[in-house]
Amino acid sequence: MKIMRKRLPLLLFVVTCSAFLLLSGCGDSEKMQEYKELGISQMESGDYESAVQSFQKALDQSVGTIGAEELDICYYKALALYKSGDVEGAIEACTTLAEYDAKNWEVYYLRGNIYLQEGQGEAALEDYAQAFSLNDGDVELCVHIYENLSDAGLSESGQEYLDQVLGITPSTAEEYYFVGDMYFLTGDYENALADLKQAEELGYDKALLLLGYIYAEEGDSESAETAFASYMEKYPEDAEALNELGEMALESGEYDNAILYLESALEVGDTSVEQAILKNLIIAYEYSGDFESACDIAAEFLAKYTDEEVSREYEFLQTRVGDDIEASDEERDTDTSESEVENGEDESAEESEADESESAEESGTE
Repeated sequence: MKIMRKRLPLLLFVVTCSAFLLLSGCGDSEKMQEYKELGISQMESGDYESAVQSFQKALDQSVGTIGAEELDICYYKALALYKSGDVEGAIEACTTLAEYDAKNWEVYYLRGNIYLQEGQGEAALEDYAQAFSLNDGDVELCVHIYENLSDAGLSESGQEYLDQVLGITPSTAEEYYFVGDMYFLTGDYENALADLKQAEELGYDKALLLLGYIYAEEGDSESAETAFASYMEKYPEDAEALNELGEMALESGEYDNAILYLESALEVGDTSVEQAILKNLIIAYEYSGDFESACDIAAEFLAKYTDEEVSREYEFLQTRVGDDIEASDEERDTDTSESEVENGEDESAEESEADESESAEESGTE
């Protein structure tokens, strides 16, 4: 499930912020902005708990009224709460923000995403419908809602959003892209390619990524690499594209190249694709035979994310790393033993030669 934009709803706004805002009569707008920017930076680095604290400090600078800036900070704080694992708090934040900013579709979209992830399908559908109505049936929003529902096994519930997108006649690069994206989601690659090529020709560069992915799915690795390479020329630090290139290298067995692409993607610092990058890196290092690095990456992954598949892989990798250590110890022991044997043999030979020499001298004397 993807969260479409990285700004969102509020939470403890009512519990923590609103009481403060009602009592406070002064504030510092400059400090508010500083704390807001710090929180955004912390979110981008994946430190969501610290981001929540920074956004709260920003809100603490309020001058006693709830304005556009306070609401915007609350959007960020709600998303930080959600990403930090405080699902209940994030839902409460969205609900509170909706009371203050009832016409903001993003509030309902975020809360719908949270409900969907928590298995509350009916509540998610209600919020998606509200977001849809407030955003005038935006094509991009429809694509994301359909994708979320499809990923959750609720494709039938997303039929109206599918029909909304495929029912338009695209006229702009963006519309061609999202229509192509929807065809892609439904597995209609022929129509997807036609619309995405049109989007790319009209200057929507992101279409190259999806074109590359479709080519790769169809087994046309040459066209896929060309599409990704064209995109990378313009956006060399796009973590999503680098991850895609890494996956393609993995599939073709080019593990060293895969590691280069994926390490580069990780260095970009885009937390939205970090989880996927780390999983691919584990595979790349393991297949290359570097079990120790794969084990280290798996440990790094599990320190941030919960994933049963990676947990099992980590246990396996620990045994492989352990086997390598034991094998090295055995080799050293073997080398030592052989050395001792050789030394022993040399000493025995020297002693034998000495004995023979002494016997010869005694015989000569006699």
